[in-house]
Amino acid sequence: MPSGLRYPYGGAKMAPAGITRGSYPMASETTSLERERISARIPKDVRDRLEEAADRTGATLNQFLVQAAIEKADQILEREKVMKLSARDAEWLLSVLDQPPRPPNAKLQRALEDYQKATRGDPNRAFDWPARPDGV
Repeated sequence: MPSGLRYPYGGAKMAPAGITRGSYPMASETTSLERERISARIPKDVRDRLEEAADRTGATLNQFLVQAAIEKADQILEREKVMKLSARDAEWLLSVLDQPPRPPNAKLQRALEDYQKATRGDPNRAFDWPARPDGV
């Protein structure tokens, strides 16, 4: 990396997920990035451990923390987006999806009618649901 040139999220060793080497914004483009500050109080031994790990990767502590946070966030978001099924569960789901839908029961039909009345047939219309009597 040329001296004096700094990339967001660290240098080439610390590329965030989805950003490949050479795909960083130009230095002149980084000045328009909005930046936020996050602070945390941590015990000294935790800071020492984080600094050691950052040093071993060739990153500053800040670069290391941002990269680790991005990686963890990506893992969590991916886990929440992807549903993993066993082979048996996948076969069951596909068999259920292949069956024709059942007709709506009386409660579902009544809910649809209430919805259509409340929206007057316009799904983009804002409305207030009337209060339901107890037991319904």
